[in-house]
Amino acid sequence: MLNFHELQPVVNDKYSFVGIQKRDSQIQLCLPRGFDPAVFDTYNSKCYIFFLLYKILRQFKDICNFKGYLQSTADRDGVVRGDGSTQKISLPDAVNEGNMLYSKLDNIGAILAAYDELKILSLAYRLGITEKIDYSQIHRFLHRAVYQNNGGAYIDAMTLPRQQVKYQSTDIVAMYCYILWEIKQKLDEEIPPELQVLAEDFKHRYIGAEYSLFHEEYCTQTIDILKDVLELIKRYTPLKDDDFWQFHDAIELFLYGELSQQDEGEIWGIKNFHSVWESMCITYLAKNLAPEYILHLDGRYIADDVLALVNSKPKILDLTDTFIINGKQLMPDAVVYYFGKYFIQNNIERFNQYFTLYRKDWNDYSYETLFNCYISGEVEYERRIRICYKNQSPEAGHTFVELEKIYSVVGKKLLINSQLPNNFYSFWHIDVDELNPSELDLMFQVNHVFCVALKNGILTPATFKDFLETDLGVEVDYYNVFNNSLFRYYVRERYDKSIDDLVSTFADFIQKVSCGFQIVDIKYLEPEAFSISNNFRELKERSIRKQFVYEYLLQQRIESNGKYKDLEIRSDFWFPSSWSDSNVLKETINNSFFGYIDFNDVNFAAIADSYLR
Repeated sequence: MLNFHELQPVVNDKYSFVGIQKRDSQIQLCLPRGFDPAVFDTYNSKCYIFFLLYKILRQFKDICNFKGYLQSTADRDGVVRGDGSTQKISLPDAVNEGNMLYSKLDNIGAILAAYDELKILSLAYRLGITEKIDYSQIHRFLHRAVYQNNGGAYIDAMTLPRQQVKYQSTDIVAMYCYILWEIKQKLDEEIPPELQVLAEDFKHRYIGAEYSLFHEEYCTQTIDILKDVLELIKRYTPLKDDDFWQFHDAIELFLYGELSQQDEGEIWGIKNFHSVWESMCITYLAKNLAPEYILHLDGRYIADDVLALVNSKPKILDLTDTFIINGKQLMPDAVVYYFGKYFIQNNIERFNQYFTLYRKDWNDYSYETLFNCYISGEVEYERRIRICYKNQSPEAGHTFVELEKIYSVVGKKLLINSQLPNNFYSFWHIDVDELNPSELDLMFQVNHVFCVALKNGILTPATFKDFLETDLGVEVDYYNVFNNSLFRYYVRERYDKSIDDLVSTFADFIQKVSCGFQIVDIKYLEPEAFSISNNFRELKERSIRKQFVYEYLLQQRIESNGKYKDLEIRSDFWFPSSWSDSNVLKETINNSFFGYIDFNDVNFAAIADSYLR
């Protein structure tokens, strides 16, 4: 059993092991780089970070196991011990990076590996002989009946389910359920109600309400009680079958497995945590950015269902075979298409929120497209916006009618929790000088015409005007919904504005919220490493030069496409950080490498939360 009082939090500066190790007879909890060990100096904080790392490594191990990267052997309990306690992660067609998983003593894993709900329930509620007669089942027992002279059948007992209250397998199972229940709570997981009832009954009978395995004050006493109860169950259980020993061995390893008895070195965790960190960050991008804007991801350590999400929509620019030089395939961590000066941070947040639209019963030359939307930010304010879809006719009624087929409706309110389909367009006049992130988010969410243009690589006033005429029929098909409703103030002679004013506003918008391509490189280092002079040559070879190559190859691809040739290419390094902040990304004080590559601290807790969902 882990004693969190004795664990000493450290951060390894010279190598990237994360987990539990023994050094100079002291048990150390090795934290990821970017963490401050002084923050984790209490029992509860050490308990919290250990279980967070445990969940992360279990998720990473499951991904590697599913993809066939793991090379290991397991004993009958599913607990890797002795010579088999080291698992090697091998990538196909790749140079061995020396990724190693250690589980020399994984007492929590022993409990989780022994879990078998059907077996637990079958042991806990075994069949027993009862004198109670269930007349609805009597036809099943006529072959056991004693038949009397008058033709009557006498049945003295039935074999029906009943709970055994003895020192038998049921007690060892209840004890196992209690330990499993305590662990699952720390892992933020649930167990079936039937097993929780067994766990609570065991706690009531043997331990007491105030005690807990992971309570700072009572953890030691709880372990001592469990050891005594295990000895009693073992002594007084007359029939010890294979099921009994399976649960007994898992419990015994959990209670008696002492880290202090291990040899010097790694006990549990992973060498080369950088692979885990890359998996976490890239998974975060995949889950939180719109799929069409994720142009490339290194999918080696990404779950297949997450990759399927990334590939669920066509990309705005196909980068297939882009990163090949001299016949060698290069692998950037991620390449994304970004909008505005807010870059990835606000692109991510945009697709995680929803807006509420209120239907307004008003028509523009027979077209009903008007909504009210309240925008929250530093100041809450209202926008009157128009939303339509291509080929919308006056007879179709309000745009609300089509949108309610897609989104949830409460009264006259639509809850827009994802970007509108591509055939929908919106427009309202914006003050470019006062544009804020919240309004920009709304523009992308409801397909404001300016944002649709950006998404399609339309970046100049001339191409925007052509887009209005060719794609939307503005000033061409005079009686469509775009002329009569969305852009009525710009094409109707009764108003002072013209289509040129609309194009001019778009030009100002382009200057305000630029867009481009961002190459993200996940670094398992501290940003300060790039300021140490004796590291410069190595960092230049491993990081900076590689980034130049990525940008060069991407630039070649963009120029061959033509539509995006004027867009900027940015490079970002992401570094792990345990700082607590509502933002996911935060520029470091030393925020660039010669003004070329931006440095960002990444909120470890926020990334982990997305990784484990």
